[in-house]
Amino acid sequence: MKAIKKLVIIFGLQLLFLSLAFSDTQIVLGTVPLERNQNIAILPQNTNNVPEILISRDQYLLSFNKKNRLLNWVAWKIEAADLGHVGRSNNFTADQDLENFLTKSSEHAVTPEDYQGSCFDRGHQCPSADRDDSVENNQMTFLMSNMIPQTAYLNRAIWEHLESYTRDLVLNQGKKVYIVAGPIFDQDFGKIGINKDIPIPSKDFKVVIVLDKNQTISDINSKTQIIAVVMPNLLKSGKKPLEDKVELCSNKSLSANSINVSSSTDWEQYKTTLDEVEKISGFKILNLK
Repeated sequence: MKAIKKLVIIFGLQLLFLSLAFSDTQIVLGTVPLERNQNIAILPQNTNNVPEILISRDQYLLSFNKKNRLLNWVAWKIEAADLGHVGRSNNFTADQDLENFLTKSSEHAVTPEDYQGSCFDRGHQCPSADRDDSVENNQMTFLMSNMIPQTAYLNRAIWEHLESYTRDLVLNQGKKVYIVAGPIFDQDFGKIGINKDIPIPSKDFKVVIVLDKNQTISDINSKTQIIAVVMPNLLKSGKKPLEDKVELCSNKSLSANSINVSSSTDWEQYKTTLDEVEKISGFKILNLK
């Protein structure tokens, strides 16, 4: 009898630990019910059980890690109708939905001031230019929950080149794409923020699923074109950003045209496999049949 009671207690504790481990993944904020969000081919599986708050909007689906105060990933779809000409709002603001939720536990969403003086770009993951069909859609990309600390070289050169290539697939090659992107922390690059509590990613990953414009997610299979990249969050010299604050800040002061001196295909050197991205990101992004 004592042995049975002991097993019951152990089993109960295991269930408690499992419920605690997955409790953060049950939180869904935003204006769009998760099952109706059209921006994602499949919900990435949280294989490392990191903290996760989902923010579901018309413009994207975002997984936020309140421990890191950064997103885990953001997913969005691009069709021709998403690409317009309203331009950048440049109105970086805190995510109010996230702020309203976090303040219940005396925590706060990231603000633009958390990046002030760091010399890092507020690096969009879902790009402004992927949502410039309306002012409202564009403004939603400027919420700070959609940003990670990127060096100017990564953000304005190689990362931007892949963004432009992806839009070209849609505008000029008749494609529709599903994208998942986010930070990787496999090295200690230091932290930024008013309280130094936002880790600097060592790398940035992106997975682009390419479909013909009339295809749907049910058409995704092992033959579907997939572009997977992992790009280092380094300075143009190849140094870690905090190893040379002078170069970090000097690049930050340059215009996009001044720093954008590499080939437009320079992103191709960072191609990798979907399996590798899933391994180092800690998220199962796609189940191919």
